[in-house]
Formats: sequence, C-alpha cells, structure tokens
Amino acid sequence: MSRTTIFITTLSLAGWLGCAAIPEDAVTSGESAASPSTNADLAQIAARSRIVDLTVLVSEFLPAHWGANPPFARWTNNWFEVLNNEYGTPATPSAAPYYSQRFVIDEHTGTQTDFPAHFVPPPDSGLPHAGPMGAMTGDRYPLDRMQGPAVVIDVTDIRDAAEPGLSAPITVERIERWESEHGPIQAGEVVLFRSGYSDAYYMPMPEGTRFTLEPLLLKSAPGWPAPTPEAVAYLHEKGVWHLGTDGPSMGPVEDGQPTHLAGLQHGMSWEELLTNLGELPTRGAYYIALPLKIIDQSGSPTRAIAFVPDEEGQ
Repeated sequence: MSRTTIFITTLSLAGWLGCAAIPEDAVTSGESAASPSTNADLAQIAARSRIVDLTVLVSEFLPAHWGANPPFARWTNNWFEVLNNEYGTPATPSAAPYYSQRFVIDEHTGTQTDFPAHFVPPPDSGLPHAGPMGAMTGDRYPLDRMQGPAVVIDVTDIRDAAEPGLSAPITVERIERWESEHGPIQAGEVVLFRSGYSDAYYMPMPEGTRFTLEPLLLKSAPGWPAPTPEAVAYLHEKGVWHLGTDGPSMGPVEDGQPTHLAGLQHGMSWEELLTNLGELPTRGAYYIALPLKIIDQSGSPTRAIAFVPDEEGQ
C-alpha cells in the first residue's frame, strides 16, 4: 500500500467519525500514517467503534465454493510431532515442532472480491467485451476503492420471491425508492445489498446444498436477489466504486455475465458472500475489505469488516 493510499484511507475514516483533520499537505510532503496525529485518529476510531466481521467461515464442510467448481480442500502439512494412523505408520509429517496446513482453494471461495479481469477479457485478446479493465487484476487494484461509508439496502422481502432457478431483481427503481427514504447515495460510498441469504442458507452439508447447488444446478429453489445491469450502471454513474452482497454472486443465478460486465468493465469491484449485514445500520458504518495479493488474480478470498459507531464508546 502506498503512502498516498494510507493517507486517503485514514482521512476517509477520520472524516467519517468526525476526527481531527489531517493536514492537506500530508500527501505532498510524504507524511505517512505513522505520524502522531494520525495515530491519535486511529485510536479514536478504535475507541468509538465496534468491529463487525462480515466474512463467512471457509471449510470443506460448508458450501463455500461456486456451484460445481472445485471445493476447498486442506490437509495438515506439519504437526508438532509425528502422528501415526491406526496401522501404526506415520499419517502426519513432522519436520519441526510447529503446526501448518496446506490449502487448495478457488479464487472465488467464501467471502470474496471480484476484480475487473474476472469477466472482462484482456484488451488484446480479440474476445467479446475485451477492454482495458481486462488487465486490471487484483494485485493491481487500488485498495482505496474497497473502503468507504457503508450504505445498506435491505432487500430481505424479495429473498425467496423468485421462481426456482431465478433471482429476484434489484432494480434502479428499488434503489431510488430507498434513496427517497434515506437520502441520495453519494460518490465513494460502498453499497451493500442485504437479503439475509447467507445467514439463512450458508450451513454445513447436506443442508448447504440450498446455497448454490439447488438454485444454480438443480433449479429446484429460488436464487439470491441480484442487481440488474441497469442498477449497477446507475450506481457507477453516481460515483460508487464498490458493492457488496450476502448472496454467492453479484449476478443473478440464471445469467450473471450482464450484471458483472455492467460494473467490472468500468473498473468497479465488489464482495460476494458477505454475512452479518443485519448488524450494520442503514447508514453510519465504515466498510473495509482486504483481499489476498496474488499475481494475476481475477478474485480473492477476502476479510471484510465494518466499523460501527458504538454509543457506549462515544
């Protein structure tokens, strides 16, 4: 993370909580987040907020992977001492007294970020929808776009409203109705769609087949609510860079490409498979997502959190 990005993030957090102003010349002078004033601002954030974890647990027993994609797998790489199996032969290696695991994981597993290259082909590929954002992989994506004041749009009433194998649409009209009650969505805000889908259906197998297998492959249950391409374009026009959903995809179960392209082709990004969005206020929380940094990634498992002002900490 560059010093400029650190400054932008800290300034945004400070402004959100009404903390002391950071000097405007901090960027040009190269002042980093290690300055005394900045440390004081961050201390105020910690003192005046509680952290809500918006990230699901990933396990081989949970439906963390997409549809029929390869599931998450893990095994013990090293244990504190050699462990034998029931036949008396070594089952777990031990080269030193420590514990570690190895993972095999799809980029789009659990709570995850979609970057533009996920659906936009490289500009020189000659493929349909190719463009400059096809070169925008996660290791190049600006982190300051993945944080901001959170706007939570409640769509729980349409969670199971669609026919089996389809998703209920989150339309421009639905967003405008929300704005008429809560005020216009502002540039730089992070828009989160709360349907309660992961809270209801992200559970251990076999019950977990309801999460993606039944709506996506078996077509036996409704999918998650999803914004239409027009809704994503509407938010982009308002200056929104980042979205989030507690469904397993930002796109609808029947065809996710148009919704993905509507935002990713413009450099937007989002988290899928969030949880606990019901613990956030409609407005007032501050959202941060930090993905892994892996070369040429189209997506990444992500730890997403929100700072929520704590009345007891005021």
